[in-house]
Amino acid sequence: MMQLIRRLNQVTEPLITATGIVYKNSDNAIVRIDNNLSVTESAPDAAPFVLAAMVNGEVITRTKDKIIAWDTNSNVRNEYPFNYTGSLQIKLLYDDHMIIRNKTAAGWKLSKYNFRSSNIIWEADGTYAHLFSRNGDQLVTTHTEKKDVLTCFSETNGSLLWEVNINELGLPAGSYEIIARPQFAGGRIYVGVTGGQSDYLLCLHAANGQLHWQLKGAGMRFQVMEQAILCFVNTEIWQINAGDGTRLHSADLSAHIKSAGIDPYANVIFRDNKMYLAGILDTIISEWNIQTGELLWHYRIHDTDKTGRRGVMIPAAEDVFYVFDNRMYVLDSEQTLHVFEKG
Repeated sequence: MMQLIRRLNQVTEPLITATGIVYKNSDNAIVRIDNNLSVTESAPDAAPFVLAAMVNGEVITRTKDKIIAWDTNSNVRNEYPFNYTGSLQIKLLYDDHMIIRNKTAAGWKLSKYNFRSSNIIWEADGTYAHLFSRNGDQLVTTHTEKKDVLTCFSETNGSLLWEVNINELGLPAGSYEIIARPQFAGGRIYVGVTGGQSDYLLCLHAANGQLHWQLKGAGMRFQVMEQAILCFVNTEIWQINAGDGTRLHSADLSAHIKSAGIDPYANVIFRDNKMYLAGILDTIISEWNIQTGELLWHYRIHDTDKTGRRGVMIPAAEDVFYVFDNRMYVLDSEQTLHVFEKG
């Protein structure tokens, strides 16, 4: 059973990991809350900054002209020059590297940047780059305008490895768009697409982007796990064979959803043979057994008269709902962060 242990107000664009929470408060200071709920706060910064990531025990922030790495345990701040100008987006941050999309006089560029050495390792065309996934030497990105295209770059040198238009893969007649960040696993890429009336889960070969299999209905809410792909389809949990796309098992939740008054329009996370839903319109958090479809626990964050499309919601986004070993974090549309813990 989960229980609500803390509500934090005015939490703007937090970085949430298994080791704790980091966010910027209204005083332009960084607040870090660890798993013991101990609070560490930096001194307010005179210059505007953006929280970029929390990696390897450091909070990485960006100002107009520098990158700052703050070790919250030792309280050591290291500053590195940052020479990019113009419109800038940090698309991915890992180790000492950033994948950056920035606007230049020649148009949008994509680059791999080592922020500790202030070194641009490579540059490529970044006109349409949007949502990134990384797997070793591969960077796969969706597009801002060409929503039916997937592009794969070399992480090492930025060269174009392949590009594929999903509407040229032999799907049933219609026009399809990619709807979420692709997921890598075992030399394959899994992509959810929608054509308005029909949704598909696609499995592509990571080496060349060729279609391996397709499955109707499963593309909207899925997660690639070690043994199988788990999908929430209407009111059912599907377990899919990652190798050939066949359905291994399904569990029907409809009776429990109806009796508990739960809206299945929700953010979805799978962890440890459980499925967790964060209801977008009803703000009901629930936990389900993926084998039996049994409702294990549910909790309504806001009363019914306060929720809905004109009230408080849980945004349909990938950065508002997190589940770790013993903690759950839910960020609502009023920027209140609700922290749950297993009893």
